[in-house]
Amino acid sequence: MYTTKIKDLMTKDLITIDAEESIISASELMIEKNIGSVIVVDNNIPIGIITERDIVKQVIKNCDELCNIPVEDIASKNLITIQSNEQVKNALLKMYKYRIKRLPVKNPNNNEIFGIITTQDIVAAFSTLEVK
Repeated sequence: MYTTKIKDLMTKDLITIDAEESIISASELMIEKNIGSVIVVDNNIPIGIITERDIVKQVIKNCDELCNIPVEDIASKNLITIQSNEQVKNALLKMYKYRIKRLPVKNPNNNEIFGIITTQDIVAAFSTLEVK
């Protein structure tokens, strides 16, 4: 795995948006393509990236009546979880299959959620391994 080249794993169908497009257009594009970021271009030259997090920060910063919607109205209801005694590869497979970045972790003894694992947690763990 450590010898695999980036070019063999990367997404090749790059999704871009013109720099003059609106945040709504970027959001709709991300929803349509089921992605979390879009490369921003000016005359087909990449000048930046806009992410879900960028959009959320701007919405909160410029909040109006939308900010008073109960979270249950927008929360994802089909919670995908993993048992704490499962292997990391199973977490990665679930994240890939469902195109998610976070998995609530259940206690195998009582099925209560008591933690969460993220793609960032896994990357951080692998980054501490010795690379040959």
